[in-house]
Amino acid sequence: MNLLNDCSEVEEDGAAAGGRKRGMSRRLASLRHCTVLAMSNLLNANVDSGLMHSIGLGYHKDLQTRATFMEVLTKILQQGTEFDTLAETVLADRFERLVELVTMMGDQGELPIAMALANVVPCSQWDELARVLVTLFDSRHLLYQLLWNMFSKEVELADSMQTLFRGNSLASKIMTFCFKVYGATYLQKLLEPLLRTVITSPEWQHVSFEVDPTRLEPTESLEENQRSLLQMTDKFFQAIINSSSEFPPQLRSVCHCLYQATCHSLLNKATVKEKKENKKSVVSQRFPQNSIGAVGSAMFLRFINPAIVSPYEAGILDKKPPPRIERGLKLMSKILQSIANHVLFTKEEHMRPFNDFVKSNFDAARRFFLDIASDCPASDTVNHSLSFISDGNVLALHRLLWNNQEKIGQYLSSNRDHKAVGRRPFDKMATLLAYLGPPEHKPVADTHWSSLNLTSSKFEEFMTRHQVHEKEEFKALKTLNIFYQAGTSKVGNPVFYYIARR
Repeated sequence: MNLLNDCSEVEEDGAAAGGRKRGMSRRLASLRHCTVLAMSNLLNANVDSGLMHSIGLGYHKDLQTRATFMEVLTKILQQGTEFDTLAETVLADRFERLVELVTMMGDQGELPIAMALANVVPCSQWDELARVLVTLFDSRHLLYQLLWNMFSKEVELADSMQTLFRGNSLASKIMTFCFKVYGATYLQKLLEPLLRTVITSPEWQHVSFEVDPTRLEPTESLEENQRSLLQMTDKFFQAIINSSSEFPPQLRSVCHCLYQATCHSLLNKATVKEKKENKKSVVSQRFPQNSIGAVGSAMFLRFINPAIVSPYEAGILDKKPPPRIERGLKLMSKILQSIANHVLFTKEEHMRPFNDFVKSNFDAARRFFLDIASDCPASDTVNHSLSFISDGNVLALHRLLWNNQEKIGQYLSSNRDHKAVGRRPFDKMATLLAYLGPPEHKPVADTHWSSLNLTSSKFEEFMTRHQVHEKEEFKALKTLNIFYQAGTSKVGNPVFYYIARR
């Protein structure tokens, strides 16, 4: 622009001198032409960022500057630039690099950016962060590393076995999301036949499961109700402990990571030497007596019991069970949780009669937990069914990083575990975010979707079941950029958009 301004100033001076130095004017015209061409080439090579910085020249108060910009734009168009395609390609590449940066792993197995993000994001956004992290790390076949880092921190901060994974921590939400996405089909297959039998078969039609004497109907027998509840609970419990062969491989990884985690110990109190030599599980280092208990307790608390207590909400049944059955399912879940926790009933007087049953099943439950936690499939044999990353998750990642970048920098510079990594990952992240700009102003067609919280995991579940990401048709379609997913319909189904103009 300085060159062009100089050219116009000299031309004006030359005109005032009565047409002197026409040779110089020709050279200035040539220089001006070259400058316009250079600007066109520069912009053409950097359309997405270049136009954003220079577009204001088209509205400049100086008409000559405005005309020059139109010349530059005309030359770009003559060169055949496809603005949309190029901008999307550059943008996609930058988002890809952002995902790589967040899933980057250090020499000791640490995840500097991901763990920094986990420590600075407000708890109100943990559900979204859990979904984004699990999806992105699984797409890179690094889910185990994420789980190891998150579970190690959770165990390190826990006061006792009883409080482990009980609160609404990010680690708990990550575990719950894994159970929800990877375990939906398993739960459906396991629980639906049992629930339908209890609801529809004649023998259970008029059975009551109420065992609290203060809530009994006058015509009901307490002993009979206790027998019915025990009978139903035993039926469910046997089905659960005999289903280990059906237990999804990804969930085996979750349980194995919680129980065994034989890579490096990332506990803050361990020395570097201990980290290299330590082969014990994260849980057993802090709570050696009950290491397998963490697996069983978490699995029933976060996975199996919520589906038993609310089968309609979990998508296992198409309508709610009758109140009589709902009460029985709630009481049954208490008994199952006690078995998983390896504890007897003490506080609730009406539940104490079930202590013999609870105690008699401790060993069977322990064997089941050991079975699903001690055998972890090799990472390359697991069906990495979430290799597809939906646009919503990448845009959510961008928003989370953008809104918390200052806190991430502060966390990395103050946290001793990440000092060895240095500032480089953060500097790369800051540069990428600067190129991408604020989440609300991305130069892509689907900007207004970036602020939506895509909590539905049905899409991922569908992709998982049908292994769609492996199919050539899907890969070919994805490159066309004509399909997008955003939000949910009134009945909770994911909504897909087909953009016909492309």
